[in-house]
Amino acid sequence: MGGAARRWAATLAASAAPLVAGCGDDNTSASSITAPPAPGTRIALTIRYDDGTGRRAEGTVVCRPGVAHATADLAVRLPTARLCHDVHALAGLIAHKPGPRACAQIIGGPQTVRVTGTIDGRAVSRRFTQNDGCEIADYRRLTPILPLKR
Repeated sequence: MGGAARRWAATLAASAAPLVAGCGDDNTSASSITAPPAPGTRIALTIRYDDGTGRRAEGTVVCRPGVAHATADLAVRLPTARLCHDVHALAGLIAHKPGPRACAQIIGGPQTVRVTGTIDGRAVSRRFTQNDGCEIADYRRLTPILPLKR
């Protein structure tokens, strides 16, 4: 490789380092964000959907050993046992907002979801939007538990 090519390669590598460094959080691995909770986990959540044009839906779900209960718009969404299964599978996403990520700068829509409550006694509160590619992906993962009638 010639001198100019080496300088170009070194510049490219130096430019990419900050981008790669910003793609994750040293304290949170991908598996800890997406791993479902252990069996027996107690979950009580309120899920509020807003389509950005005035249409809103809301419901609560309580899932713990021997109990699966949903109210309001969530009660008609899915069988409660299935809803609890889906909520357990998404508990890691709900409880842990990922660190810095490199995301496509696209807008997916005005819809938002706010999830509040507790997972194993620990308070959780997370807002999901569609303001960039990463948030769109997180929002779409929530689709099974959104309080929308199908």
